[in-house]
Amino acid sequence: MSAPARSRWLLPTLASILYFSQGLPFGVVTETLNLYLAAVHAPLAQVGLLSSVGLAWTLKLFWAPAVDLAGTYRAWICGALVVITASLATLGFVTPATTPFWIVAAVLALASATQDIAIDALTIRITPPEQLGIVNSARVTSYRVAIILAGGGIAVLADRIGWRHAFLVSAILPLLIIVALLTALPREAGRADAHANPLRALVAWLQRPGSLPLLAVVLLYRLGDSALSPMIKPYWIARGFTATEVGNVTTTLGMICTIAGAIAGGAFVARFGIFAGLFWLGLVQMLSNLGYAFVATTGAGRSALYGAAVIETFCGGLGIAAFLSFLMFVCDKENAATEFAMLSAVFGFTRTLAGSVSGFFAQDLGYARYYWLTAALALPGLALLPLIRERVRGTATVVTDA
Repeated sequence: MSAPARSRWLLPTLASILYFSQGLPFGVVTETLNLYLAAVHAPLAQVGLLSSVGLAWTLKLFWAPAVDLAGTYRAWICGALVVITASLATLGFVTPATTPFWIVAAVLALASATQDIAIDALTIRITPPEQLGIVNSARVTSYRVAIILAGGGIAVLADRIGWRHAFLVSAILPLLIIVALLTALPREAGRADAHANPLRALVAWLQRPGSLPLLAVVLLYRLGDSALSPMIKPYWIARGFTATEVGNVTTTLGMICTIAGAIAGGAFVARFGIFAGLFWLGLVQMLSNLGYAFVATTGAGRSALYGAAVIETFCGGLGIAAFLSFLMFVCDKENAATEFAMLSAVFGFTRTLAGSVSGFFAQDLGYARYYWLTAALALPGLALLPLIRERVRGTATVVTDA
């Protein structure tokens, strides 16, 4: 491999390590604990309320300036991983759906959100526009591989050695990530300039022409997907599947499909630009929710349910690749932590709100009608895209030569 080719792949490799680190605790909170509560037959409303822990990802905007200005991103990432390790180990010793359980889950989410701020900011700073597509494909791939391990892997372990020991084993992974990052990242990685003023820059960002439509798209673009996700595993459990099978299908197989979708989505964005990716891949993402709606409405069998899972997760990967490229593109590299945290907090608010009430709506409407509703919830975000067309038109594409 030539020197330019090696250089081209160094950044995606580093992004893969960073986003595996980011995906692991997020996967535990959103995938593993969701399945854990469903497996112990916690009330459906409590399963949905687990999404309220995601407020950490919504509120991280308020401490993002500290991450920009104090210390280095490398230090923030490694410190957060220490807390994540302790939280995962502690989950093995608390009773599910009790107060200690919710406290540990909240601490885990808080550490994960803090790590996210540093990782996102570092990635934005070091990624040139021409590598946005390939870096986002790498980050989504590694992120989803981590979720496979967090969801499917822990579920399989839990069926064999029990949930306590499964959580203890999972606590080893963040320690290994710390070793990898201490080796791969320079000690000064991501040190902010002393004169940086991210809060002032954030206000300036909000005052730019067209910023409000951008925020509206961030708020609504993935609303349908956010409403659907928390109610997938409970539906599989209600259909009589074991925790291992649910973990393997909705997490392991599902994340493999998401990875494939993210790679295809990254290639689409690289070829046609961010606006085309947002519109066409978002439309496909919306239509994929109808697979679960069809299965739940007709009571179709195992094959149809597997098909719905494959279609939904692959199309979700398409939409994620376009959405992440969009978020990175509209951030100022010099104030990346604050701006990306602000945008992802807006998205996180939608995800948290939709997830928190999903159990109540699914319980009242039934799975079938609720799944139809989630598809309709994707329409407002798509309808707003023409308002930001000029802002994201003509974005750079990745280098594709060998």
